[in-house]
Amino acid sequence: MHVSAKLVKVKMLWTLMLVAFFPMLLIAFYSYYNIKNQIIASELAHLEAIAKLKSLQIENFYYEIKGDLHTIQFSPYTKNLILNRDINLNEAKTLFEQQLNEYIVEEEINKIFIIGLDGKILASSLKVQENHTDSFNKTAFEEGKSKIYFSDIYKSDIHRGSSTEHNNYLFTASAPILDYDNRLIGVIVAEFSADNFFNQIQDYSGLGESGETLLGKRSGDKIIFLNPLRHDPNAGMKRSASIDGKLAKPAIFGATGHNGSGVSVDYRGISVLAAWRYVPTAGWGMVAKIDQNEALRPLETIRNSILLTVVVLLVIGAVFSFLMVKNITEPIETLANEAHLDALTGLPNRKYLKELLDQVLSKAKLENSLIAVMFLDLDGFKSVNDTYGHETGDLLLKEVAFRLNSCVRQSDTVARLGGDEFIVLIPGTKEARNVETIAEKIIQVLTKEFDLDGISVTISASIGICVFPDHALDAEEMLHKADKAMYEVKNAGKGNYRFCDDSPL
Repeated sequence: MHVSAKLVKVKMLWTLMLVAFFPMLLIAFYSYYNIKNQIIASELAHLEAIAKLKSLQIENFYYEIKGDLHTIQFSPYTKNLILNRDINLNEAKTLFEQQLNEYIVEEEINKIFIIGLDGKILASSLKVQENHTDSFNKTAFEEGKSKIYFSDIYKSDIHRGSSTEHNNYLFTASAPILDYDNRLIGVIVAEFSADNFFNQIQDYSGLGESGETLLGKRSGDKIIFLNPLRHDPNAGMKRSASIDGKLAKPAIFGATGHNGSGVSVDYRGISVLAAWRYVPTAGWGMVAKIDQNEALRPLETIRNSILLTVVVLLVIGAVFSFLMVKNITEPIETLANEAHLDALTGLPNRKYLKELLDQVLSKAKLENSLIAVMFLDLDGFKSVNDTYGHETGDLLLKEVAFRLNSCVRQSDTVARLGGDEFIVLIPGTKEARNVETIAEKIIQVLTKEFDLDGISVTISASIGICVFPDHALDAEEMLHKADKAMYEVKNAGKGNYRFCDDSPL
């Protein structure tokens, strides 16, 4: 195939491949990122629903506590006890404290105090003295004089009879007690357990292997994690994160009064999908999150399917492009072959030889190297052609072309000028002796007997040689001098070779 035909084929093949490949690549990328965004949006919606549900559970939990406080706060027994309106005060106090203890059992309250404005304990679920003020939270007492108050979560032991439960999550709530004329007469202070509440909040259903829910509360320039964490069970009330830091962003957003969702970084420094909500009643931030790698795990299967589809389509496109280019370029190749190759032997013809010779001459002039041209004419070919016919003559020419190619290097070129005339182009030779070796080999090979479909014939060859730059400086001159040298060999007896500047044989 001629160089220009090859170039056309390669260009068309690449063009068709690119036309087929880039749209498929764009579609694949679009599909991948569209599916990825859909998965992220779906997962965030799921996390938002969980965060909202947990926030409502927190709100309901606090409403229930307020209900418990109201039950005791507005009870006539509470008011009468403080106002000393019972005839038998000691008996009434005993009965009231029994009721408080029963309430504790039913409502999972650790302890309850009814405290007078002077700070003395008037009634309690515990057996403590009236002046035993270390038993209740002083801040809660003072805050409870004017409003319903909730303390921060803290960890402490719970004493129940002879047994002690260690490291429980607790908080204190308080509320004012008013008389029948709505005047402040005392305060109710109660300590509540948050363990069951935290267990409810930390239900990881629907959050996979890495997901979790957590609570955070702002404390100065930090966020304190209130509950145990899935990836750090001992974090409750101990672990914190700076509000200005790069970690625990969802908890920071929630605890500072924001609602939202998105891709963020958790307290471990891992990329997560998270939803966060602020719970005004408690002043907490609620977060529901899952590791991004786990959330996008289904995308791996989808990605592999997309890649497989792209590869299959690319192979189909490549095969289709190749076949299309082949059909389009076959006429071009045929024309190129007809224009540059000898139809009988498949060797370069005279026109193509001139192009090749001009190219190697230009290169030789730059590199200061030698080029040899052998002009070869078969001795005895006409006799074979006349005796056995043109078909046998054609077979002989094909065999000669084959033997000539076996005598030269891969960088050399064997061409047919027409009839029984051949050219051997030898570029880049270092010395004339190398050319002589090739010429001797050619003569030796061509004098061997040819078997042409059962017909044995013997011929020889006469070779004229011209070397650039010793004998000629351009293509026409080299061919002319090599031709002249060849005829001199024929006139001298045939079956030999000579250089164009040699003395007569």
